Amino acid sequence: MTRPQALLSWSSGKDAAWALQVLRQVGEVEVVGLLTATNATFERVAMHGVQEALLEAQAEAVGLPLWKVPLPWPCSNEAYRARMAQVCSEAVAQGIEAMAFGDLFLEDIREYRVQNLAGTA
Repeated sequence: MTRPQALLSWSSGKDAAWALQVLRQVGEVEVVGLLTATNATFERVAMHGVQEALLEAQAEAVGLPLWKVPLPWPCSNEAYRARMAQVCSEAVAQGIEAMAFGDLFLEDIREYRVQNLAGTA
């Protein structure tokens, strides 16, 4: 039986790295890529401000392709949602069935993601 393929939301921080470790240990999904929103103007991770060169080195170190979502600066919620919906559509077209996050203990962020990802499959 094949495992569902998943993208991991990759902020470049410790929680994302821990989530990848746990997902690989548990083995219920096959993580096939790291999804990261970047600030297109400053070429940095939108969440933590990490330079894209370090982001790319992280992806290479864990052996996964990087799915960058370049965001304009400033970025409205509408623009963010539209870009994420486009990437989710591309992922589904490639057979990716799930998205994993490492920060879901933050209930408000979890609810936001559940609401915004509903209907993307």
